[in-house]
Amino acid sequence: MSSHAEAIVIGGGMSGLAAAHRFTQLGVRPLLLEARGQCGGLVFGAPIGGVRVDLGAESFARRSKATAELAEELGLEVVTPDGESWIWAHDGSTDGIGDGEQPGHAFRIPHGVLGIPTDLDDPQVADALSEEGLARAREDLTLGPDAGADAADLATLVTTRLGAEVLDRLVDPVAGGVHSVHPSQLAVDIVAPGLREALAEEGSLVGAAAALRAKAPEGSVVASVSGGLFRLAEALVSAIDAGGGTVRTRRLVTGIARDGSGWLVTHHEAGRAPNPADPPVPIGEPEQDWAPKLVIALDGRAALDLLRSLPELNIGDWELPRGADLTQVCVAVTRPELDAAPRGSGLLVTPVHEGDTPRVTCKALTHYSVKWPTTVAGTGRHVLRVSYGRAGTPTPEPTLADALADASVLLGVDLAETDVAGHAVIHYPNSLPPHTPEHRDRVAELTQAAAELEGFEITGAWYAGTGLAAVVPHGRAVAEKLSVGASTLGSHDDDDDGTESGAKGGSGQ
Repeated sequence: MSSHAEAIVIGGGMSGLAAAHRFTQLGVRPLLLEARGQCGGLVFGAPIGGVRVDLGAESFARRSKATAELAEELGLEVVTPDGESWIWAHDGSTDGIGDGEQPGHAFRIPHGVLGIPTDLDDPQVADALSEEGLARAREDLTLGPDAGADAADLATLVTTRLGAEVLDRLVDPVAGGVHSVHPSQLAVDIVAPGLREALAEEGSLVGAAAALRAKAPEGSVVASVSGGLFRLAEALVSAIDAGGGTVRTRRLVTGIARDGSGWLVTHHEAGRAPNPADPPVPIGEPEQDWAPKLVIALDGRAALDLLRSLPELNIGDWELPRGADLTQVCVAVTRPELDAAPRGSGLLVTPVHEGDTPRVTCKALTHYSVKWPTTVAGTGRHVLRVSYGRAGTPTPEPTLADALADASVLLGVDLAETDVAGHAVIHYPNSLPPHTPEHRDRVAELTQAAAELEGFEITGAWYAGTGLAAVVPHGRAVAEKLSVGASTLGSHDDDDDGTESGAKGGSGQ
């Protein structure tokens, strides 16, 4: 026997929550099935040292208004970050903090898009680049619009226009910190939609970046929810329930099949795998639910495993690009010296190059309590998120001592374990596959095939684009299409400008 639902959403990450919530607004009562014990995907939080903070994504790009409007609709206050963001470069210069003699150089991130500066006369650009690197970057202003215009990946575009030093010093730390992959693996049109069109209009990449920033809301390019972004996921679950929907956690979907005029979904109780880092495993007897509308909103690898059962989609042996194995050490400390916010909201760290003498092993540090003061107001705590791991390189297994050592160097304040009120180490294995040009081609093919299946839609970060600016409007749009027969939905309604910081631990731009 199977139960009937008006719509089924498989996956309780932010895209699935956005879809289920939109269903309820349109008078459709969905059943949402989530394999883990809580919804939100990479948007989640927990108490650290008595302060409840984000342990996953902490902000969203403001370029798309959809996430902010959704938060406000749910009664949540949208806030923008405090403090400037910095970059730490592994080189032979010194930055004047700490002992002042060891290699390392910290500089503020210039105003820009994904590290691409919007004004080469900005003094912060001169702080970031050598004289030779700045001179090479200025060639962008006279190259004309055609140079690099056909570049599919971000690294090729930046190197052609601005030179290798801009890529290494600015774009790689910022774009690579946000997406946890080298810019050579990032499709330009996905991580910076509209950038190539602006290049054609403005004639330079610097001008194109300036044009994109001019169209964005004034102020910070990112925002969050007062008290922590995790509150958005919690509010969506409550709103779905209040709207007549049903959210069931620890339900692992093991099969989908066309059944008459709808879809039959088979699911089990989700049990823990022997290795806690592995996905849940099915236990117990199966249950089945039927609905005329089905949305697949799973992580990409789980989605492809499920979609292979539908021959019309031609999934075959498609495997997603390998994401980075990321680790974050979140630490709550009591040190009055940090009240001065010595590095603003935090730092992104450049990759180590030949000849560098690295003093830190992390890839980023977020001074969370400076960046989002409303989350920790009145607690007397400073919360630091120290992030590790880059795609294509082995990820270290950082300890609390390692994180404190890195934070001490980056902030210029000697931190000890006696200062720690609480900490947590969080692992994100194979996180967020990069949106390479080849991956986007496969997604386009899948979108065309899926359009032939009635009452069926796909969403999620692997499909729609990384970041809430992409997945929230896409998830809502698929629910609208299934509910009211909206006009054809684009294969990847991306609107992420690459400035979101999240599980990657970047401090944003």
